[in-house]
Amino acid sequence: MTSQNFSLVRGRALRVTKLDGCGSVVLGPDSVVTTEGFISVGLTANSEEGESISVTNAAGKVCILDEPTPKFTGYTIEVQFCGVDPDLFSLMTGQPVVLNAAGDLAVGLRVNSGIDLDGSGFAMEMWSNVPVAACDASGSASYGYFLIPFVKGGTLGDVTIENGAINFTLSGASSKDGSEWGVGPYDVVRDAGGLAGPLNEAIDSQDHLHLEVTTVAPPTVSDTGAAALGVEATGATAGTPATLTPANSYAPADLADAASGFTASPTTAWTAGQYVEFRDGTTGHWDGTAWVAGVA
Repeated sequence: MTSQNFSLVRGRALRVTKLDGCGSVVLGPDSVVTTEGFISVGLTANSEEGESISVTNAAGKVCILDEPTPKFTGYTIEVQFCGVDPDLFSLMTGQPVVLNAAGDLAVGLRVNSGIDLDGSGFAMEMWSNVPVAACDASGSASYGYFLIPFVKGGTLGDVTIENGAINFTLSGASSKDGSEWGVGPYDVVRDAGGLAGPLNEAIDSQDHLHLEVTTVAPPTVSDTGAAALGVEATGATAGTPATLTPANSYAPADLADAASGFTASPTTAWTAGQYVEFRDGTTGHWDGTAWVAGVA
């Protein structure tokens, strides 16, 4: 097997994707943020050293010695930002955003001690340059691609207000086992035919970092807040829970949102135990004429 050597310089883009507490991608209207407004991303490797066993005999010589092998347990992650994107901080920390009077623009954030991060997580992707990189046969340049597939526990770090730039830091985040990222929802590498597509090999549940060189360009940076991942569902087929249609779609925001443009299948009343879960965490079912609250 041959190997491609490469060097990496500078960060180009950062994409953060919303996950649930089990490491699965959460589809929704505000599930992904792409930015170049970061100064640095630091990964500190953690390990368990284990316990050495050493026994000395009556002559003072070591007769039993067992030195453990360190075990990698994950990364502690710190991200320093050069600006404030309320949607990005909310996605990474679980903290609420502050909306304008019209309720259609995030203009700030709050830090609340009651936020529980056990039920949510996020994935981080980063791109860097490959210095003096030659283009491939298609004319595509090369980039370094980093993926941390499952992260939990981010908090807003120390903030100093002074006569100078005010930078914000995410600290306390850690990579976790149990990722359900698979090959991912994005086109980040090329397949055997040279077409852009998801990862060629699925992420293992114990993978904490994926790194490779790719000729698929980084995503377009928006820096305008969160964007949708998937499409809003147009219907639901009865089940426990219901299956949304089309594929890769997300449920209506709530019961009121389901009243328009959201079709039930079958159109007869759903049977006991069947329901659809809305994005606000509530449930509903079709009673034969309308969407109503709760499980059938």
